[in-house]
Amino acid sequence: MSGFAPHPSPDGRFVVATDGQEVRMSHWILTPRIVVAATGVELLRFANQSWSVDRVDWCTPERVRLTLRKYPGNHQPPLVHCEVDCRARTATVAGTELPLAELEARLDALLQWRP
Repeated sequence: MSGFAPHPSPDGRFVVATDGQEVRMSHWILTPRIVVAATGVELLRFANQSWSVDRVDWCTPERVRLTLRKYPGNHQPPLVHCEVDCRARTATVAGTELPLAELEARLDALLQWRP
């Protein structure tokens, strides 16, 4: 399984695609990546394949809101949200704008793991 159907931006320039992996019987992690449709250049790819996208909402042709969780899920908050500006190659998390290269570390910093 390669993940769920790709989510192209309203103008088709960018695509949110996923890499799917089954971690338990019928439990899938859908790790998102954002690519430039015309060239296949990846703007965003998570290093840790435990990140899974629950929801993709295009706000504009260049900005997408991702609702994410991290497997195995024993953390607070259970979901995190970020908004990615594909043209500017930045993300906004909890009111802070940062380069896409810093997004995964910022999301990890938001999680408080439970024993």
